[in-house]
Amino acid sequence: MEFSLYLKNGTVITVDPDYRILHGAAIGIHNDTITYIGEALPDCSAERVLDCSGMVLLPGFIDSHAHAGHGLMKNIGEGIIQSDILDLLLFVYFQCSTPEFWFAEAQLSGLEKLRYGVTTAFSYLGSNPRYDDLVYAGAHVDGVKEIGIRDILGIGPANPPFPKTFRDWQDMQLIRTRKLGYEHALQMTHAAVKKFNNTNSGLTFSYPTPSFIGCREGLSLEEHKLIAGTLKNIASEFNTPIHGHSYAGDVAYAYEHLDILGPNVFIAHVTGISKEEIRILAETGTHVCSGPMTHAYVSARCPVVELLEAGVNVVFCSDASAPDRTYDLFEKMRIGQQLHRVHFHDGDLLPAGRTLRMVTIDAARAVGLDKLIGSLEVGKKADIICVDMQKPHLVPAWQHPLRMVYQASGHDVDSVIVNGRVLMESRKLFHVDESQILKNAQLEADKAVRRAGAERYLDVPPDTWTSLRHQGKEIYSISQADGITGV
Repeated sequence: MEFSLYLKNGTVITVDPDYRILHGAAIGIHNDTITYIGEALPDCSAERVLDCSGMVLLPGFIDSHAHAGHGLMKNIGEGIIQSDILDLLLFVYFQCSTPEFWFAEAQLSGLEKLRYGVTTAFSYLGSNPRYDDLVYAGAHVDGVKEIGIRDILGIGPANPPFPKTFRDWQDMQLIRTRKLGYEHALQMTHAAVKKFNNTNSGLTFSYPTPSFIGCREGLSLEEHKLIAGTLKNIASEFNTPIHGHSYAGDVAYAYEHLDILGPNVFIAHVTGISKEEIRILAETGTHVCSGPMTHAYVSARCPVVELLEAGVNVVFCSDASAPDRTYDLFEKMRIGQQLHRVHFHDGDLLPAGRTLRMVTIDAARAVGLDKLIGSLEVGKKADIICVDMQKPHLVPAWQHPLRMVYQASGHDVDSVIVNGRVLMESRKLFHVDESQILKNAQLEADKAVRRAGAERYLDVPPDTWTSLRHQGKEIYSISQADGITGV
């Protein structure tokens, strides 16, 4: 047999329908596709061979919900009212960012994901999508493209009220201000999906992604129906899923009024929902992405176990990276598992294999790509991560799925292959200049903060050393016209 890439001597966890664990096994790849999985072949020809002795080989991890932009805004605004932090982020994204900002952030976050073994990731263009001009989406797409992982770009209507104010800058010079409604967001959603979906040799996708699927104050029922109907038409035209945020009451509202839920929809957070809403999600086949480290989960629990028992496909996501989390899905698996074990006082809930599925094959199902990725099977795309087991916390080398969930971290990822291309080997990257990416990210983050006049939000909260909790004594508001002003 002939291969372009041959991986040998590894322990392979397939996460295929038979959930095989193969020791001393090999994976053969031709171009971008897996063509062989099994025992080591005594006689084969390969352009490149990787010896994976002491490694566990897994499907590349899939982060089903995160936000572009956040990578350059880590920790900003710590200690102020949480809703005001979101306003600050939106102000930076909508009114103080440039294409250079989005390119640098995409490279930084893409680099972090790659190093953590995330080979496919969903990216909202901002905390609410920035929808005024596709130049910003294009900069994000170009940035991730250079890193080489799979990326799903999400654009759609932001949360009301409308219109939204957008500003364009050339470096530190303001050049244009516009106010745009949700109608423009719908036009840009169609344009983004048409331009970016299923491009870059199947590494770039774009889905219609409103900030919300449900009910939001400031929109009439007719406007909610118009938005949902338009997004459904876009998804149908380009054969894509739909994604959005949903919380308590949103599922029932969408089911009763919007006719949008279904197996091509995956929704994030889903916290505080009722038993009836669990039933609706199971009936409609809608997928759920739960971020165990999110502020939404702190405010109300996502009933992951109850949803799974009802037959809903639930996956773990990062919702990274601002304000206080990373793209490490090993961490999210472990924390997510523990949260629900603690809630039910049951250490047997969410066994390691089931948890591992929630960032691989089940996540692939949620984002509509399970025919291509999510498991190691002949005919699927070669998205593979190699975890180095030669670490004190990972020895002895047995019960490998348990080891991945209970002890491993993203820092143990040794090598990463996406679409048959080796992007990282022995923790080294050769196709990008990592030091330049970090330098550019720092530069663009500093500029965005200065444009926003938000330098004081970078201070360490004065009560961080002395209080049991942040007091939230400083409350700031953001004027869409004038920037940030203290209250």
